[in-house]
Amino acid sequence: MWAADVDLDEPLTFDVVATIVGAKRSLVVQLVQQGLIETIDSETDEPRLPRRTVVRIRRMQRLRRDLGVNFAGAAIILDLVGRIEQLNRELTEAQRQLQ
Repeated sequence: MWAADVDLDEPLTFDVVATIVGAKRSLVVQLVQQGLIETIDSETDEPRLPRRTVVRIRRMQRLRRDLGVNFAGAAIILDLVGRIEQLNRELTEAQRQLQ
């Protein structure tokens, strides 16, 4: 499967996400409760997580492992990096329009 073929909004259960990232289900629940990862509504009692959550948790785990950052700090770092990337895209687009 190619990366372009993956639906990043595909809903996954907490258990599936935990298995994919090699963590306990309780960690995934804790990250949701702290508002560090997003959920999507589900027809079941338990909310689901978009597949993109797997990437976010893996990045958070790397920041924790490599830099000793806690999960809340890792979430802030990822949000700031995402915002910088968005601003860079907007700047590139504005420069392209001026040419």
